[in-house]
Amino acid sequence: MSVSPTESRGRVKGGTPLWKGKRMKRKLLLMLLCAALGLGAAQAEVYRVENEADVPADWAEKDTLRLTCIDTNRSDAMVLQSGGEAMMVDSGEGRYRRRVYATLDGYGITELKYLLNTHCDDDHLHGFIYLMYSDLYQVDAFLSPNTTTYVDEEGYHQQAVKATGTKNIPYVQIGDGDELTLGNAKLTIFRCPLPTGQNNRSAACMVQFGDSRAFLTGDIDNETMQWYATTYGEKLRCDILKAPHHGLATIPDSFVEQTQPQVLFVPNRSALSTKVTAGWVKNHMPGAALYFSGDGTVTMLTDGTDWYIWQEPNYVDPQ
Repeated sequence: MSVSPTESRGRVKGGTPLWKGKRMKRKLLLMLLCAALGLGAAQAEVYRVENEADVPADWAEKDTLRLTCIDTNRSDAMVLQSGGEAMMVDSGEGRYRRRVYATLDGYGITELKYLLNTHCDDDHLHGFIYLMYSDLYQVDAFLSPNTTTYVDEEGYHQQAVKATGTKNIPYVQIGDGDELTLGNAKLTIFRCPLPTGQNNRSAACMVQFGDSRAFLTGDIDNETMQWYATTYGEKLRCDILKAPHHGLATIPDSFVEQTQPQVLFVPNRSALSTKVTAGWVKNHMPGAALYFSGDGTVTMLTDGTDWYIWQEPNYVDPQ
């Protein structure tokens, strides 16, 4: 078993954190200090493990949030699960749909409360069109920041709208400040109103479960990240950050300062991520863990206090 807490946050024995001793006292003192100063909760502990077998056995009985970023090469496809409910944030390119189905089936998922599309590029939306027509899963609602009459040049949004009508799936337009629930998790939508293209106007999503927070950013670019940092400030604080735009966007220092993630994951292959690299993280987010889901599906599991994270080998499509 290999367990590696980020920033050397204490030792782990037998897959179970040692809650007693100096580390526990330090955490309690930090929580008390935060409360006294009127600050937010202390950041969660993050444990990097080889696979789910390394997660403490008693977590099977806990209420948890699971975030899975599927290996769909250089495209976004994420599954969230909490309290017996499941949803997806983006779907990846249509050609990777069988990887998505394999993940959903592996979890025993038959119903998706939401299909949340951050914006209508094919590498975020195309898979949803196939999924809705497949009849493999019950879909309770399709969520988009765009109106049903919005027209995108490639036509994927129009195809998605048609699919919702054909399959009688409710279409819900989401906007800045909207809140959703998934089990005991709360999702808050962030969206920039500036007319700077659909990437920058992606519907970003802050996922909160207990004191644990993950920020899913769509394809926002440098300009929007700066706007977010100025507009939302510490509301962006998170344990886990999805690198915007597949690691192809320069992340400004102001955004790093407000998010302060302990883990950065990139829906891309490491060889194709031009801006977010191991060297960049070392210089700008020292101590943060870095994952590329294009090199293998990344799973992040939290009980609302701590995170366990592991990565699978690169996906090999069945012949």
